Amino acid sequence: MAEGFILEIPEQVGLAVAAQRRPQARSRDWPAGTVIVSADSHMLESDLWVDRFPAHLKDQAPRMVLKDGGWDLSIGGKSMTPPAIAQHLCDALECYPGLTDLDARIADLDIEGVEKELIFPQRLFGLMMFGEIEHKAEVFGAYNAHIGAVCAQAPGRLYPVMVPSYWDPEAAGASVARCAELGARCLMIPIKPGKFADGRTIQYNHPRMDPLWAAVEASGLPLAFHIGEAIPTAEPGAVGVSVLTQMQGFRQNWAQLTFGGVFDRFPGLQVVFVEAGLSWVPGMLHDADMIYNSFPTSVSPKLAHAPSWYWAHHCYATFMTDPVGLEMLHRIGADRVLWSSDYPHQESTFGYTRSAIEAVFRACSVDDAQKILGRTALKLFRMDA
Repeated sequence: MAEGFILEIPEQVGLAVAAQRRPQARSRDWPAGTVIVSADSHMLESDLWVDRFPAHLKDQAPRMVLKDGGWDLSIGGKSMTPPAIAQHLCDALECYPGLTDLDARIADLDIEGVEKELIFPQRLFGLMMFGEIEHKAEVFGAYNAHIGAVCAQAPGRLYPVMVPSYWDPEAAGASVARCAELGARCLMIPIKPGKFADGRTIQYNHPRMDPLWAAVEASGLPLAFHIGEAIPTAEPGAVGVSVLTQMQGFRQNWAQLTFGGVFDRFPGLQVVFVEAGLSWVPGMLHDADMIYNSFPTSVSPKLAHAPSWYWAHHCYATFMTDPVGLEMLHRIGADRVLWSSDYPHQESTFGYTRSAIEAVFRACSVDDAQKILGRTALKLFRMDA
């Protein structure tokens, strides 16, 4: 343990910003049969929207342009990225070649031993954050087509995550089918989805959302929630406050699906909670069972099982490093856990990925480690198909 930190991987301490790191070379072979899959990695969007928007809406398409030392994302000519922030993001990670260049990325993966990645967006979270953004069908439809085409250039290595029509559940059947046609291996919806067109707040436990759950269940694709929809304020400590609170877990989303009876109505639904680690899960499950047990006449609807049962049969969580969570693996379930590198974010394991993988092998049995590091992801995301 490095002095002054409770981080347990020495190579993790004192790293440079992601854009200045280099991949960690192999020091030993892993046990036979090990396949390493990152269940959460990222790629930066290009200027992908304008050419995919219908002619009469092109002036309202998002634009992504490299200028003045950073990537500027704008809508209708209005920048969403102040120049100082764009330059900071560029210097920290967004101008690292592996975030945009496939050859550079694959070279890094080969050195660090990561065989496959599930690809989440980068700046798209900024668009999701503005829940009332116009032309959602065009914005997310264009992204889905783009990321499908990008991942198709690295078959067997990169697998896309796409966004279905969460804002219009009645259209979910066609939307989810289109995602599947484009090659999606996972679907993603916002933590905070904003409002319907009629002005009502979208609540995931409302029966109005059932067509979405039905479409996702029928597709066989897992559904993900991913942190990253919050902007740090300008107050002191903003980044620490923002990231720490985002990584505290997904209690609200999980509770809506569980206590709202969504899992009972759609028993094939599989949900992945991404980049909040593992340690939030055991306490949440205890509290959920306590609540359901303590308020037998108040909690409605009546569930078919104890709340914790739904975690073990419907849910997964991803992590990069989480020694506390791994110590509580018996409460979470080794088959409910997915490792990720988060390449190439600031908090990613990039630069010490092999050490992070070794930490998983040290924390549990080889069989459990191999599930966590790749075997479960291969099956869940159909990466071996």
